[in-house]
Amino acid sequence: MFQYDDRFNSISTILIITTFLIFSFSPLSPGHINAAIVTQDISSLPISFKDLINKSGNLTQSYQSETSKFANGRYNNKTMIAITNDYLPKFQRVVDDSKNLQITGQYYNASTLYTKSLESELQSYMHFRNYLSTANSTESEASMQSLADAFDYENESFDAIRLIR
Repeated sequence: MFQYDDRFNSISTILIITTFLIFSFSPLSPGHINAAIVTQDISSLPISFKDLINKSGNLTQSYQSETSKFANGRYNNKTMIAITNDYLPKFQRVVDDSKNLQITGQYYNASTLYTKSLESELQSYMHFRNYLSTANSTESEASMQSLADAFDYENESFDAIRLIR
């Protein structure tokens, strides 16, 4: 395993963490939609879809709390890799739950886009872990792109929900 000072001292790592933090805590950013916009009125959504949105939002917030500790230097690469490895199966279960939803009719498109968002988020964290293990800048770029894709799909999903109302 590649180790370079066991800290997040490269520009790529700093960019990834900054991206995570900006999108997860800024109320103006798309990634904050889980907490800010959708929870304002998701009462018309099927219960299973509401539950999935809440579950994935809580899991993302929990993981991003860990990445902020890494960004603040409280965790080294090895610890962050272990934490990510612990979270990946949890994210996979959420993706699987999303794929198993029986959403039809007017919410089908929103549900499908939300699943794509979750899949992209999972891929981002896998690439992030790989980057921490190898310092391969391609993994860093793939992580950032997958995270951006996740936010785009999430926005499209919530736009589709707003169009129904």
